[in-house]
Formats: sequence, C-alpha cells, structure tokens
Amino acid sequence: MRTGAVICECNPPHAGHAYLIEQVKKASDCVICLLSGPFVQRGEAAILSPSARAEILLGMGADLVLELPFPYAASSAETFAAAGVSIVSRLGVTDLWFGSESGDLAQLSRLAATAQSPAFRAEYAKRSGEGNIGTAALYFQLLADFCGQQKPLSPNDILAIAYLRAIENEQKNLTPHAVKRIGADDHDLTLNEQTVPSAAALRKAIFEGKIHTIPPWMPEFEQKILQREAGAGRFPASLQAASSAVLWSLRQMPTEDFSEVAEAGGGVGNRLQAAANEATDLNALLALAATKKYPNARLRRALLFLLTGVKREDLFAPPAYTRLLAANQTGRSFLASVRKTADIPVVTANAGVPDLLAAQRQEELAKKAASLYALCLPRPASPAELLRQNPIVAGKAQNECAPALDKREKE
Repeated sequence: MRTGAVICECNPPHAGHAYLIEQVKKASDCVICLLSGPFVQRGEAAILSPSARAEILLGMGADLVLELPFPYAASSAETFAAAGVSIVSRLGVTDLWFGSESGDLAQLSRLAATAQSPAFRAEYAKRSGEGNIGTAALYFQLLADFCGQQKPLSPNDILAIAYLRAIENEQKNLTPHAVKRIGADDHDLTLNEQTVPSAAALRKAIFEGKIHTIPPWMPEFEQKILQREAGAGRFPASLQAASSAVLWSLRQMPTEDFSEVAEAGGGVGNRLQAAANEATDLNALLALAATKKYPNARLRRALLFLLTGVKREDLFAPPAYTRLLAANQTGRSFLASVRKTADIPVVTANAGVPDLLAAQRQEELAKKAASLYALCLPRPASPAELLRQNPIVAGKAQNECAPALDKREKE
C-alpha cells in the first residue's frame, strides 16, 4: 500500500494545497496530511482552527488528517521538519510529498547533503554569533554560498531541505517527492485572478475584511465552512486579539526564567519584556523589539514559547503521540492496518494519551497552547471547548465530506 504524506500548515487551505493533494493522490492509495495545530511556524495563531482546516482538507481529497503537535508546529524549519518526518515515518508511511519553488529534487538533495557535511557545519559554527545576522539567516545564506546559488533560497525550498535532512537522520525508508509550487511567491501579498495567491495574501484580505474577494481560490464547500466558523466567532483567529493578555503576562514574567525558554535566550526574552513595558499592543511590541538579527518570526516564536513555557529540551524530544483530526473510510482503514505496527500512538481529542512522562509533557503544552489560542478568537472561548472537539469522520464514500459538515452544523 502506497501511502503519501504531506506535512502542512494550510493557513488557510487554498487551491495550491488542493493541487498538491491531487498530485499525491495520483500516486497513492491513501493521502495523509499532518497538519499544524493551533499555532504555526511563524509563531502566529492559525487563522482557522485545526478541526476546521482538517475538515477542508478532507474535502480536498485527503483521506486522513493528523495533528503536528505544539510546540513543533510553531518551531523553526529544522524542528518542524524533524517532528513531522518522525511522526509519518513511525506510522509506516512510504512516501513524503512537499511543495517546492524549484521542484528539483536532485538539487534539493545536494543542498541537504551539503548542510550535513563537516565542512559546512564547521564554517557555520565558526560564523555563528558574528555580525548583525540571525542564526537562521546565516545558515541559509551560507548554504546558498556553499552551493553556488545565485538567488537566496525560497521558503518552501528551505523546508524541503529540512525534510530531506530529517529523512536522512531518521534512517527510515521514506521516499521524498518534490512538487513544483504553483501560484504566487510566498511573500506576494497581491490577489491576482490569473494565478493562485499566497496564503499570506489570503490572510491579508481576510483580516482587511475583504473575504468576498477570495472565492476564486477556494471551493464552495470551504467558503461555507469559513462562513460557519465566522458566525460562531471562531474565525479569523489572530494573536493580536490577545494583545492585552500577552502584554500583561510578559510584563510580570521573572527574567531569570528566560534562559530556559526555547528561542528566548541571548537577550531575546529581555528585549521582548522591555518592549512589552512600552507597547500598547502586540504589533507595537514586535516593532519595538525587532532587529536584523531578531526578525519578526523569531520574536513571535520566542514570545509564544515564553507564554506557554516551552523549554529547549521540549523541541528536541520526539513527538510522543499525534492526534486524529479527520478521516474518511480509506483513512480509517489505514489506521486499522497500522494499529499493531505503528511506533507512535494516534489519539482522539478525549482519550488515548499514553501514561508516559513525555506524553504527559506534550499534553501539558497542548493545553497551554489551547488556552492561549482560545483568547485569539474573535469571540474568546473556553480552552476546554477546543480540547474536547472530536475527530471529523466522513461518510463511507471516499472524500464524502458532507456528513461531517452536517454534524458540525447541528452541534
């Protein structure tokens, strides 16, 4: 059985994601999406809940949607990829698919091999901390220089390299596939009917109240889900909505704890706290704290980890379990087939977390993330409401999403 996995954020899902799933489906018996939870890689709240995004992915052709848990989903490319590859390989998935600006697997593999080489690692270690450049920026600039790249590496190519490195480190029989991205560049914030816009452009339109402009890039069933979630006060979510809680928490936080928190060392935590004492909202805080060395995404992740107490060792510990978000009959059959062979538990929202220290710590962080995300909604909710959501189970026909949607509407 060929099982194709996609590790994704889908913030929000759009035509580009549907295209990638379509390519995976042509070569796979079962399509699995490992989806970011309530917070995403840039340290921002997902604009739409994991449950709603999973429902949309099921309608786009996925057979099974599992959660890439917090804090891995809100981490740097290397940690994000390592956790995702760990989960899908331990489930027994045969193929990993990913979008890439280049779509050139051979070139991406050469870049990944260079990043693993002793010469590259030595030079990176030597230059880390030098000058006014962040460690991530230095890493990718140096990698491009080593490989003679004329242009800076693009975001999805960076993530693709991280996937390939993680596969090599896992030493698992996971076959990678690069699919050339369609549509606008990740940083393009314009909406153009001639091409698929970036997720960033769609988020911008949504936050500007221009949701009526995005239907061409979303199927009708997704538009109905967005309308339902907006009506329930669950969309669009943003960390900016929790500004007052964020500022208060950061202002009173003991500075001696900063060195223990992931991405908050080296003065980052102190810089954020100093900015919080002057700022009146989250955007002002980030503007005050940002430098070339500490870009916005790095500061957002540090802030998120400070608020939830994520320590450096939490990011290096392998995921202890993954949560079932949605499945159709094909997805359920896959789970049944690997029940005895999978090396990682698949739990529901309400049961199944292993009675192990690593799993209990992951669950503790998941609860803290849910508590914060509940304040990021247009209509603040109880975190218990988010945590007790059951998986969406589609009808017997493959990709028949309507029964799941009907169930949500009746609740």
